[in-house]
Amino acid sequence: MAKTVSAAISLKHIEAYDAIAATGSTVAASVELGISQSNASRLLQQLEAYLGVRLFERDKNRLSPTREGLQLGPEIRIISDRLRALKTAAIELENGRSRDMLLRLAFPASLSSTRVPKMIKAFLATNGLMRVEIASGSYLAIERMIADGEADIGFSRLPLTTPGLRQERTFRSRIVAALPHTHALADRARLSIADLKGHDLIVLNRERPVRHQLEAEFYRHGLRQRPLLEAHSVASACALAAEGLGIALVGDLIAREYVNLSLALIPLEPELPVTYCLVSGEKYPLPKTAGLFLQSIAGWP
Repeated sequence: MAKTVSAAISLKHIEAYDAIAATGSTVAASVELGISQSNASRLLQQLEAYLGVRLFERDKNRLSPTREGLQLGPEIRIISDRLRALKTAAIELENGRSRDMLLRLAFPASLSSTRVPKMIKAFLATNGLMRVEIASGSYLAIERMIADGEADIGFSRLPLTTPGLRQERTFRSRIVAALPHTHALADRARLSIADLKGHDLIVLNRERPVRHQLEAEFYRHGLRQRPLLEAHSVASACALAAEGLGIALVGDLIAREYVNLSLALIPLEPELPVTYCLVSGEKYPLPKTAGLFLQSIAGWP
């Protein structure tokens, strides 16, 4: 058989071969494939022309594999399986659902050990198993990871300090006083700056804008005492407060994750707002997995 290539070989040619080999006729194969008998015959002829050998011979109204067909059959079926797997993988990638897809998240430690595992559990339950990578760090470190393309979605606080970030969602919060239920002020509905006088305070480190807001309010209300403890995370501040070491002044959104420490969260007056946000990188298109993740946490907090 002269080796002439009259058409590009595609999955359709391989599927036609499989159907003919399984049924023994182009008529039955065409019914299985939902195409015409002439189309099934044409696909077989094109595949044989491409390979340069005859794959079937007619034997009493039935197509039987030739010697070459018997030898090449397993190889053709391997190609068929690989093409189907490739097509399935492409569909999964297009839909953002595949074990080979990687969702990269960057959250502060105060959330990555509390809320984030719950988010990921719900995300995977809805979208199927995927690989997820979780990084933790300071807000500045998270912003740099996102800007450099090392993570897809990050959690930070406004105002952002790193260029090249796109805000995906914002969350409004406020400063609350976190203190044990046994504390003398735990039954208050609100706490003023004046109420804090004479009590040991736990505040977040000086790098945070909210710390500067607090100090400005302290000064305005004549509160001159220095904080007893400085913490570098809301988790640490809440843990210190739970041990009775002072009143922690922290953002409500994250502090709520630590109510299991038997802490009362009391709003501070005047209200000091804190706005958090989820960010992605401006230089990079949002991966479909990241878009699905954002959809899955649409109801949070």
